Amino acid sequence: MTASKNMICKLLRLDRFLFLVITALLLNAGPAVSQEYILEVGDRISITFWQDPGLNTEVTIQSDGKIALPVIGEMTAAGLSVSQLARKIARRMQLLNPNVNQALVQVVEYGSKRLYITGAVYMPGPRTFEKMPNVWQAIQAAGGPTEVAALDKVVIIRGGETSGITIPVDLTAYFEQGDFTKLPELQPNDQIFVPSRTGTGGTPGTGGAGAATSSAMLFSRQDVIYVYGNVVAPGVYELEKNMDVLQALIRAGGPVIVQGGNRTGLTTIPDLESVRLITHTKDGPVVYEIDLEKYAKEGHPRPLLLKPGDTVYVPSQQSFSRFIFSNALRTAITGTVSILISYLLLNQVLQ
Repeated sequence: MTASKNMICKLLRLDRFLFLVITALLLNAGPAVSQEYILEVGDRISITFWQDPGLNTEVTIQSDGKIALPVIGEMTAAGLSVSQLARKIARRMQLLNPNVNQALVQVVEYGSKRLYITGAVYMPGPRTFEKMPNVWQAIQAAGGPTEVAALDKVVIIRGGETSGITIPVDLTAYFEQGDFTKLPELQPNDQIFVPSRTGTGGTPGTGGAGAATSSAMLFSRQDVIYVYGNVVAPGVYELEKNMDVLQALIRAGGPVIVQGGNRTGLTTIPDLESVRLITHTKDGPVVYEIDLEKYAKEGHPRPLLLKPGDTVYVPSQQSFSRFIFSNALRTAITGTVSILISYLLLNQVLQ
């Protein structure tokens, strides 16, 4: 009996010890440290000395990895993190000017990761990135595709050592599949050309007439969303407070139906049971599939709220029997009629 009591006491003491150890580990565990950007050749950086603004400057890291600063002279920057370079500059400066012991380093342009986005986008031209994006993120950085962009015919034109090689990309297929990991990886100096459905998107290597200048003010703000697929007015929209997927669809004019809109002559209708929401996280793009028809019938769950940079994509399905039109309407259908039909369908969904 005594032996049993001793064993129980030992087990209790062991449990208490383990509890204390685990508690100590949890208390001492600090937050995860995010990995700092490592400077590379071609990056343009600004150096600010708040104690002596007259020393402030901007420099580009040269091919030998060095920068040249007034007063200090040359020093190696490539391979260092931003904070490491700031401390190195501050120490060197303090030897020459004891009143200056702090420096702030910021990356102005990531020159080592430059892409050229052209064609039917709102802001064509070169863009630099801290981390190489995927094709859709690069197009978003150029203001997003215009309403006439042919997202199923995007072309990557390789730069650098493999210059001239072209890779066709059907972005709509990736929207529908919800798997962006299979997108071709981009390389520095690649060009992404977004053609136009109407042939006004320019040619590879040009800015393209498809770039709409009327939306320049919209892109001076970061809070925009993208609505594409089978909607009346695909494009880029300002993100309003507490806007959800359904409200974004309304802003884009609602779903649209196209009679005989492909080579088969079938009616192309929006697939509201499989609407895609593409959002970006620190780990990469995440794609949600949303059944708006179920939401319309049951009223829950509420469609996901949107955040800046999100994309709503309405896929299509084809039908022989659904939405039957008369022969006269079939031959006379226009964009105006399509818009009218889309509003009727949207009203049905909302009810």
